[in-house]
Amino acid sequence: MRIPIPNAMLEALGIKPIPLFMLSSWIKAAAKCGFNVQPLFKEAGFKIDLIRLEDARVSPLQLISVLEQCVAMSPNKYFPLVLGDSFAFESLPEFETLLTTSATLRDALGVADLARRVVLPWIKIELVEEGDVARVVISFDVPVPNVDSFGLPLHLVSQGILASVRKFGRNLQGSEDGFIGVELKGPAPEGYADEIRKYFNVPVSFNQAHDALVFERRILDTPLEGAFPALHEQAHFLAEQRLGKEVRRQGVAAEIEDLISREPDLLALGIEDMAERLNLHARTLQRRLKDEGDSYLHVQARMRHRLACQWLKQGSVSIDDISARLGFSDRRAFTAAFKRWEGTTPKAWREQQN
Repeated sequence: MRIPIPNAMLEALGIKPIPLFMLSSWIKAAAKCGFNVQPLFKEAGFKIDLIRLEDARVSPLQLISVLEQCVAMSPNKYFPLVLGDSFAFESLPEFETLLTTSATLRDALGVADLARRVVLPWIKIELVEEGDVARVVISFDVPVPNVDSFGLPLHLVSQGILASVRKFGRNLQGSEDGFIGVELKGPAPEGYADEIRKYFNVPVSFNQAHDALVFERRILDTPLEGAFPALHEQAHFLAEQRLGKEVRRQGVAAEIEDLISREPDLLALGIEDMAERLNLHARTLQRRLKDEGDSYLHVQARMRHRLACQWLKQGSVSIDDISARLGFSDRRAFTAAFKRWEGTTPKAWREQQN
């Protein structure tokens, strides 16, 4: 039996409570699989108020636990695929409009990345282009790279996201043109391999290095029939407002982390300049961070750790460049800091990941 991971530990890893915007999708998916999800939500301690749904927060640990139980309760259907296929932006209409008015699939993937920052902020959706092939890779954007070792069935989450991305892509494109295959980490789920292949309707490879959809690169920039630039621009403005509101609700530390994630150069800002960027007085920023049990130095250290792991894993940035980007005086200082974080050198860690 899996030993539960304390929520405080998950938060320390950067996996913070998330909003339950996917409520209706869970209900629909469970109904399609022949059971009622409400008792599972109640047992997990979810407190749901439709009037204040935006304020509801659930632990990712709870959510993943419920997902695992849903798989066990639907032996005839693979629940992550059903959940992903059932997902709709019913509580986020601006994102629905933003997606459906995208000019290309490349634009739509940008919308997907924007949406995940609201719905599942600890998930990363990355577009990787190599020659004539492109991949949408799903990973987990947390500062500790060996999060898989904690035993969480994260593959259930990533498979559900792949199903959702594939559904929206098919609907926007209006065809299966250019879709090549699916790559999944880990072995085939017992009893569900055929269902996974049937759902995606392309070759599915298991025990791969990542979870990804594979397709012909050319379709990324093929014009979509639903393009509506004026409406798209309005929806983008509203979506950014929603994202900003959600980040602020999580606290000022989360707001700083979100800014640095999008603009790593901001890591070099002192607290006065960061406060100005947030339209706050420096003392106000210090006080708010203190109220959250945090400090600006701790936030910077977390982001250096997170970005170091991210760039080392990508493999395209040299260790010297990573050291400089993170603001270390030299490579030796970066190596010393990284050894405190991970217990090994950046070079050894990168080799281990590859």
